Amino acid sequence: MSDDQHLTLRPATTQDIPALLALMDSVLTWLVARGRTEQWGTVPFSRLPGFPELFTGWTSQGAITTAERGGTCVGLLALAPSPPPRIPPGLIPEGSLFIHTIMSARGPAGRGVGHVLLEEAARQARAHGAPALGLDHWAGSAELDQIYDKHGFVKAGECEGGKTGPTTTLNTVRVRHLLPS
Repeated sequence: MSDDQHLTLRPATTQDIPALLALMDSVLTWLVARGRTEQWGTVPFSRLPGFPELFTGWTSQGAITTAERGGTCVGLLALAPSPPPRIPPGLIPEGSLFIHTIMSARGPAGRGVGHVLLEEAARQARAHGAPALGLDHWAGSAELDQIYDKHGFVKAGECEGGKTGPTTTLNTVRVRHLLPS
């Protein structure tokens, strides 16, 4: 495997924030170009009030893993020790880790990155003794349903995903139960 194909995972640092936000903005641009504005709207993450600061805080707490190829950020994973308040109680087992954000670059640079990051999330959850991983995603995406089904996440319910303009999105809540390795 050539060096530019090799994927490196490492904890993100605050110096990575510009590259992480650029990745998120590029994925949003890709979605918007395909008419998929219901998921995250149209405002770049780097320009959402308070989001860069929130992401900086998560990075400082060690919650972000970055994936790099050839020194370029091609993916990110943000793990939280508990689900956000929007997730109805009881859908995710107590003590589980929650995948707040996972994304990979579009195109060849991002191939296989999502799979590697999902497995890294499971590895970190097992290391913390978590019984499961939880996540939520936009309910309007059959593609996301297929991806998460393939990786062992089962639908546990639904929740409000947030506002995209004047409407509120619906998210699917999923859980991947972890067996001891």
